[in-house]
Amino acid sequence: MKYYFFINPVAGKGNETDTLKSRINNVMKKRDDTYDIIVSEGPSFLLAKAREIAESLDGEEARFFAAGGDGTLNEIVNAVYGFDNIAVGAIPLGTGNDTIRNFPDCGDFMNIDAQINGEEFKMDLIEYRGKIDGEEKTEYCINMINIGFDCNVVELTGRLKQKPLISGSFAYLMAVFTKFVKREGTSLIITEDFGDGLFSRETIREGEMLLCAVCNGSYCGGGIKSAPMAIVDDGLFEINIINKVSRTEFLRLFPSFKKGKHMELPGIDSYVEVRRAKNVSIEPYEHYEIFICVDGEIKTTTGIKASVLEKAIRFILPRNKSLHEAKIESIMENPKYNI
Repeated sequence: MKYYFFINPVAGKGNETDTLKSRINNVMKKRDDTYDIIVSEGPSFLLAKAREIAESLDGEEARFFAAGGDGTLNEIVNAVYGFDNIAVGAIPLGTGNDTIRNFPDCGDFMNIDAQINGEEFKMDLIEYRGKIDGEEKTEYCINMINIGFDCNVVELTGRLKQKPLISGSFAYLMAVFTKFVKREGTSLIITEDFGDGLFSRETIREGEMLLCAVCNGSYCGGGIKSAPMAIVDDGLFEINIINKVSRTEFLRLFPSFKKGKHMELPGIDSYVEVRRAKNVSIEPYEHYEIFICVDGEIKTTTGIKASVLEKAIRFILPRNKSLHEAKIESIMENPKYNI
């Protein structure tokens, strides 16, 4: 078995690279396995390097660990999708780390030994196609695609962080406040695709809304449980649509929304629509181009078609020796997860 650790040195606080490299070396020097540590040198560097290594393995079994945030994990997933000999793990150094929140009881993702000895879980992916960042592309999402309010917040946060004296957390709060005051959402045409045939498409929504999300996992925005019923291996994604609401209603609903309890509220159907599907098309209703947020990374598009890829990636769940074995086994045997 070969092990590769792909580190994003600017993830999170941007100061954990040397410490992590030391921890990896301390664990791996006790083993006979081949390993390598690759540190990113810029945007898309890890994607290109991971793909190059994947192609060179010629079918040999390997584990690729993405050390960074959800965006770093997304790069590695996009690099190795289609290589059945490669399993992917996540070492969470980012500010959000929403993908691993779908596995709250599966051990310590920061424990290198637990990762090396981890179990493998076959997880769905979202494939999305369209004109993305000015080019026709097919790409993959492991957790969630967001459009509208929360995507607009992330995009504005990125711009605010470029200004002097504005830190990451303060920039995010400023962006939330700005978009909250404006109640800035999006206008979309959302169509479910059933396959070939005359009646193979149904328009779910057309016009203004606060946000739309295509969800493989449950979490976004650094722990907001926006899609509590999403299951990462059931061959379906959730399409979540939230209507525009007043500022008063926004403030009333948000605490429950953050905890994933909003679907239990009386009258929530007036504000939220949830659809489980395998295929969906999303197009701008009024504008030529829109922002989408894919696993925490902002992109532009003129519209996408998204599909579920069932059990498309081998995802590593850390096996922490300090945890009782029965706890791990109970997670692995949970009917929610078909391992």
